[in-house]
Amino acid sequence: MNGFSLRNPAVLAVFATILLLLIGSTVAFVPETRQAVVVRFGQPVAIYNPYKTKEVFGQTGAGLKIRMPLFDQVVWIDKRIQSVTMARQQVLSTDQLRLQVDAFARYRITDPLRMYISAGTEDRVADSLRPILGSALRNELGKRRFESLLSPERGRVMDNIRDGLNRAARQYGAEIIDVRIMRADL
Repeated sequence: MNGFSLRNPAVLAVFATILLLLIGSTVAFVPETRQAVVVRFGQPVAIYNPYKTKEVFGQTGAGLKIRMPLFDQVVWIDKRIQSVTMARQQVLSTDQLRLQVDAFARYRITDPLRMYISAGTEDRVADSLRPILGSALRNELGKRRFESLLSPERGRVMDNIRDGLNRAARQYGAEIIDVRIMRADL
């Protein structure tokens, strides 16, 4: 008659496609290595698989999660350790030596909600931490003599830089794990 019948292969293909799209926008698979912030109308409503210290692999809350189709958007956040490198900077030590220093920091996002609210994306967190790393490095190395970088005191210097950077990183939902100087030249 009018050609609209469930026996028509074209109609079945359209219904199957719509059904697959609906299921695909309803179900989200959260892997072990990622955290998910579910956002509805610009506001975070749920967090799946958040980072917890000493959690057992396989019991983290990862897996299939249900969300409201077409309204919920998932923001993915990496749970693994990430790094941010600082471009070569000139630092003046207390003994008036000009040092060219390259450094990096390793961090992990521990509070995905705070990260989403304050920075929005992982890239913005790294971009925000980079100048703070440079500032913390300049502040701490500016208090020290050049010889302290070559002595066992270097570990304490790195701990002080990490602690200073960690205070700033908490506002982005991140935790600084390690800070290292790759190279320091006169």
